[in-house]
Amino acid sequence: MKDRMERVGETMRREISIILQGEINDPRVRDVTVTRVKVARDLRSAKVFCVISAGEAEKQNIMKGLKNASGFIRSKLSERISVKFSPRILFREDLTAEKKEQMNSIFRRIEEEHRGKRGETGEDA
Repeated sequence: MKDRMERVGETMRREISIILQGEINDPRVRDVTVTRVKVARDLRSAKVFCVISAGEAEKQNIMKGLKNASGFIRSKLSERISVKFSPRILFREDLTAEKKEQMNSIFRRIEEEHRGKRGETGEDA
């Protein structure tokens, strides 16, 4: 069952990306990259994770546009994907890259502090 959900999610990711690139007329929907789709077990809903390349205020506007377009996207998906139900689409901002960068920044700072302390005490390793 998990493999099927993953296959459906990957197919949805690909098709939603195509729809967003060329079939949405809402000017708010731009600078969006679909990174992954997490489909519910019953296939009735799907969380679509996106990276939005815009400022914070603009991100909110883009998310509103995505929410507004979700019905259209759902109908287009039902034409392209053979599943029992056409899943309800919920857009979410994918913060994975931002969190990864925050963690890397913390590790760099710790490493720099550690090097500074070694330099002060004259230690090598």
